[in-house]
Amino acid sequence: MQDFLGYCSSFLLLLSLTLVQSAPQLKQVEAYYDDYDATTSAPDCDCVCGVPNPKTRVVGGNVTMPNEFPWVVALERRNKFYCGATLISSKHVLTAAHCIDGFNTREIKVYMGVHNRLAMNSETTLVRKIKKAVVHPKFDIFSFDNDIAMLHLNEEVEFTQIIKPACLPTQARSDYTGYNGIVAGWGRLGEKKSTAIELMKVDVPMMTMEQCRKSGYGENRITDNMICAGYTEGKKDACQGDSGGPMHINIAAGKTELIGIVSWGRGCARPNFPGVYTNVATYLDWINNQITSDECVCKRP
Repeated sequence: MQDFLGYCSSFLLLLSLTLVQSAPQLKQVEAYYDDYDATTSAPDCDCVCGVPNPKTRVVGGNVTMPNEFPWVVALERRNKFYCGATLISSKHVLTAAHCIDGFNTREIKVYMGVHNRLAMNSETTLVRKIKKAVVHPKFDIFSFDNDIAMLHLNEEVEFTQIIKPACLPTQARSDYTGYNGIVAGWGRLGEKKSTAIELMKVDVPMMTMEQCRKSGYGENRITDNMICAGYTEGKKDACQGDSGGPMHINIAAGKTELIGIVSWGRGCARPNFPGVYTNVATYLDWINNQITSDECVCKRP
């Protein structure tokens, strides 16, 4: 379930959630597509973020209950699924920069309320286009540092039981030791397997920065803007097609927080090569500066 757009080099394997469970000059950043205008007014913000729907795969993972994570978004380009994303407000979606950088966003559709990818045009699915795409100005395609992008949707999203936003972290942090990260996506179910049809999830232990830099990637490959999760022996991981999708942690019973964006890795679930994620908490100011006063941002539970 991880998108391997950046896996063109044998070293950079774009992480996509599959439940199997320096660099040169940085380039361009913003693309504006203002021909799609929002047509709906801001919805009532009497809502809460980060609350999964009751439970009734990713490498080593499991199939989620339908719409268990109502903020998980599927990105489709030229009628083909290729990346994940996360709904964070009534107008904005968060994804990996490598899922957007260099693409014509007029070719991309944003699907919400999806569980089964073969039913993306069902009555419960909501589709939006991209009005404006903003790739982080310091995104580096060679190192995947600052692998984050904001998508401004062409129309407001009205929240429902199966379409709700994730909660952002409340403060910057880099150490999630002791937590298990929950990754969700439609990525490959194994390094050489097909992508998942139904949304998958996998739990992977969060690593310290020291552990990550002592992994097979080496100390210089992991920047302060990244976090790692996985098992030393492999077993579970995100995979191709999961790129851009969310990693959450449980902050209380039935309450979650978005902490990571599936970014890159070497292979899927390989020993000593954990999944590498963009650390969302590092970018709170950058994210909040793009959220407008006329959109709905749900309160934390």
